Amino acid sequence: MKTIEAIRTINDIASSQKGLFTAAQAEALGVERYTLSRLERFGNIERLAKGVYRMGGSPSVREEDVLAVWLSIYPGRRPGDILVENAPVAMGATAAWLYEIGEIGPSPYEFCTPERKQTKRPNLILRKRRLDLKDVAIVSSVPATKPGCTVVDLIDSGEDLSLVANVLTDALGRGLVEDEGRLRESVDTRGSKFGMPAGVSLYDTLAKG
Repeated sequence: MKTIEAIRTINDIASSQKGLFTAAQAEALGVERYTLSRLERFGNIERLAKGVYRMGGSPSVREEDVLAVWLSIYPGRRPGDILVENAPVAMGATAAWLYEIGEIGPSPYEFCTPERKQTKRPNLILRKRRLDLKDVAIVSSVPATKPGCTVVDLIDSGEDLSLVANVLTDALGRGLVEDEGRLRESVDTRGSKFGMPAGVSLYDTLAKG
């Protein structure tokens, strides 16, 4: 494929992915790997992660690193197919960071997938988990657990409760919790693990910040 045609092809992919695309997506449309190498050498594209590139001239966005990791886990996705049954879903601190709730950084990047996946990357955690799509939303072009589910996941992962409290209060303050009663019940059933006396609500303790 000629250079100008290759650029046009991958630009069509990247336009729906905030300037990013994968080698697998490009190859599916006839752009050979050696063509990508040539485009990278000439500065037309920039490699962000294994098999993930950004179009030259595309502005960097806040969620770029998370999106690049997500694409590297799911490189063959069809552009536009985001919330599908087998797509990786950001969870825990990574999900909280995408929502901009709390004061937790996104790394190590944590995703769950319905099938077991292996990784040797030190900044990536993959968990086997099948989620109900009602617990997933699209945040900055990345599927992520909804805030209520995210709070529970943070508690289960042993995150510092003061940080979890910040996530919860931010989510409540912005009206991001869809079913507060359900979330309260889920959080309170975990209170004994943190030494909460009987009758004392872990949820209320966290919600007070």
